Amino acid sequence: MTDSLQTHKPLATTRRTRVSARQKREWLDGYVLVAPAIILFVLLVVYPMFSTIYLSLFDYGLTDARIRFVGLGNFVDLTQDAVFWRSLRNNLTILVVSVIVQVGLGLILAALIDRGIRWGKGLARTLNFAPVVMSAVAVGILWQLIYDPTVGLANHFVRAIGLTPPTQGWLGDPNIVIYSILVVACWQYTGYVMIIILAGMQSVSQELYEAAEIDGATELRKFFHITLPSIRNVNIAVILITMIGAIKVFDLVYILTRGGPANASQVMGTYIYYNAFTVNQAGYASAISVVLLVFALVLGFLQLRLSYRPREDA
Repeated sequence: MTDSLQTHKPLATTRRTRVSARQKREWLDGYVLVAPAIILFVLLVVYPMFSTIYLSLFDYGLTDARIRFVGLGNFVDLTQDAVFWRSLRNNLTILVVSVIVQVGLGLILAALIDRGIRWGKGLARTLNFAPVVMSAVAVGILWQLIYDPTVGLANHFVRAIGLTPPTQGWLGDPNIVIYSILVVACWQYTGYVMIIILAGMQSVSQELYEAAEIDGATELRKFFHITLPSIRNVNIAVILITMIGAIKVFDLVYILTRGGPANASQVMGTYIYYNAFTVNQAGYASAISVVLLVFALVLGFLQLRLSYRPREDA
């Protein structure tokens, strides 16, 4: 019996060695497969992020050799910059309105397509999603024509319902220009929110709706008691996407107004561009970028907290 035990011990050791070697090869293969993505992430995200934080501590320009360490001086200047506070306020306005309009309207449209209409669902999805695939340049030029004081459809529509168009134009009046841009943003991106929510709705089990119908529940009650709780994480995700998009908005504002008139539509993205490439204050632009980064990180942390649900013990 002693000889038998001595015979089996080397076999067990050899088997464990083989398993360990196979696991190491699997780990190595995994690292090799993800290495390109990690390298790209470091080069395109991590390195630029820390470089921007580092450069925000300097006063320098992109086209000259001057560079001077100022520490937190750029951030102190931001607190006294009226245009920066105006751009931040515009970003927050876009954030609030975008979440309410895009997510609210996208939720309604998704519900109508999912369970409200019986025919033409494919056409409805296509028409609502079509603006999303258009480039920002095309959308900006299109809406510049719509807002044109002479031939634009916006003025003709306003006159048709008995109202008076703004005398300075939709994009020339400092009091309404940011809301004119918001109309364009909501028109373009509501379809994107709708498609994501619709995908979440179509993943809800039909057995829940059938059971609710047997109990005599109306479509409205099914929406509030089945659909909304089932797509909670989807709604949180689209709210986060919309909020981050509102914080980093640039293209539509730049194409439509360049931040004007008189900085009335300036947002942090266009103000970064203005400081970096127009007045050659790249360090100051980096400081604004850091503020933008902080907002994005806070929103990401908020999304993680809202979407986290502790596991219930069975």
